[in-house]
Amino acid sequence: MYENQYYIMRKKVVFIIIDGMADLPEEKTPLSEAFTPNLDSLASNGVTGTLNLLPKTIPVWSHFADVSLLGFNPKRYYLKRGPLEAIAAGIPLEGDFLAIRCNFATTDENGKVIDRRAGRKEYGLNEIVRTINSSVNLGIPYVFLRTYGHRAVLVLKAKLSDKVSENDPLETGKAPKPIKPLVKSKRAKLTARILNDFINKAHSLMEFHPKNLERMNLGYLPANYIIMREPGNKVQPLPDFKKRWKIEKAVCISEPGVTKAVCMLAGFDAVTIKPKGFKEDLEEIFSQIFDLLPEYNFILAHIKGPDEPGHDGNFEKKKEMIEEIDKRLEEFLDFEGILVLTADHITSWKTKKHEHGPVPVLVYGRGRDRVKKFDELSVKKGRLKKYTGGKLWKYIFKR
Repeated sequence: MYENQYYIMRKKVVFIIIDGMADLPEEKTPLSEAFTPNLDSLASNGVTGTLNLLPKTIPVWSHFADVSLLGFNPKRYYLKRGPLEAIAAGIPLEGDFLAIRCNFATTDENGKVIDRRAGRKEYGLNEIVRTINSSVNLGIPYVFLRTYGHRAVLVLKAKLSDKVSENDPLETGKAPKPIKPLVKSKRAKLTARILNDFINKAHSLMEFHPKNLERMNLGYLPANYIIMREPGNKVQPLPDFKKRWKIEKAVCISEPGVTKAVCMLAGFDAVTIKPKGFKEDLEEIFSQIFDLLPEYNFILAHIKGPDEPGHDGNFEKKKEMIEEIDKRLEEFLDFEGILVLTADHITSWKTKKHEHGPVPVLVYGRGRDRVKKFDELSVKKGRLKKYTGGKLWKYIFKR
């Protein structure tokens, strides 16, 4: 018994998080309809079940789900997205510097948002960012940096308050909201004024920027507005994941976003994937996994793909992305370590947003159950019944 436990603890563990892969558990989902012979083979030779990651009192946001997936209580470690974006981008936060998550968006001639992600097109965004940084004067130092895709982060290098509202209308057809102080304090009022000043000045520069004219000539939406969400100026450290589970070395492979930041706060090394395209990113992620296996005992890989077509309401595109991921999993059919595969949350193609609910989980290399197919409905018959992140790792490491 002791020898077996010692061996399990020394097995290499690969943990793959497929962002938004899960859908509402209906008769047909992109996962259930996808052709996934490798996922099904791994399920047939592994153990399956469901993970309950977030209570309904906590929003279904990726960073809360990531905290829960690592086995920590998201109620206790209630991290804010803005500082996480800054950490992932390599921007140090000092004192009460304020960090805000940003999206490039598109507004029409009436000032209403027609796309909250500027069509997901990156063309010209770096040049627009450079113009903003060189031309917008706020009276305080700041860093405005595009992280990846349509995402960016703004860090105001002054003692400011995070008790301010957001300007994101959260849906199209509505105008962005003015940012307002949420408490009666001079610092909150000052922060709201500075943020509104930045938004307005940036919008004036973006509206007729040469790169936006080029975008429209190419048939792309202009990136003429900045939406701000989840401001924060405090970084709450997480417990060290390696120490908790007696892992010598752990690494996260991720795009420069919140998964990378959460892992770094939990003591992981990080390898950054600079997104180039879904298939190219998959190639790099899986190459990195096998390149890093000799050095690391625990590898966490985050795959962004299926989340975006879920938000776009594109059933077929989400299904196709899952099928592309499945092709790469053939490399794990004879894996001598432990493979753990799951999603961070449901991204419903019907509602086009994150939803509360269990996500499917697959563990290969730690026994077998009777499930033969990996999808939202089949795994309910698996051995892992409504596990939490913490319970999952206790199972993996036989604690």
